Amino acid sequence: MILAILLSLVICIAYIGLFLKPQAAGLSRSMGQIKKVKADLKAAKANIAMVDSFKKSITAYDEKVGRYEKTLPTEQGIPRLLEDLSNMARDSNMRIVGIVPVAKEDKRQRVQTYQEIPIMISAKSGYHELGRFLAGLENSDRFMKVADMQIKSNRGAPKKHDVELLVSTYVLLEGK
Repeated sequence: MILAILLSLVICIAYIGLFLKPQAAGLSRSMGQIKKVKADLKAAKANIAMVDSFKKSITAYDEKVGRYEKTLPTEQGIPRLLEDLSNMARDSNMRIVGIVPVAKEDKRQRVQTYQEIPIMISAKSGYHELGRFLAGLENSDRFMKVADMQIKSNRGAPKKHDVELLVSTYVLLEGK
């Protein structure tokens, strides 16, 4: 009888040590993995619920980038700027004689992310036309400033003056 009890006890201990203990350890590991997967699933569901919000944010940022690119375009935008200045002058009834970008080398600008581009505009205009043109510059989407202006009388046409404007604008340097 004692031998049977001892034998049962040894079998019980062996069964627990060899079969139940590894099963319990595997179950414990699986429970930890299940908790992690549940947390990941919860975070994924929260992100899925916010997809529309993310799309709206992306759209808003795209619009902002578009506005900033209009305000401070790259160097490839200079021909478009010259065309816009010509159109503004035409809309103001100014007659453009010449539009010339002025070469300007500034060592400080090599380390900056933008560059100032001065543009010399020669035109024939009356005061009111000049005022409309300057208002167009002021209301433009681009950053521009009138750095210098000279108005000279024209003896041949007293209501049309010789106007020289130095307009400065800024461009975003590539790779900065």
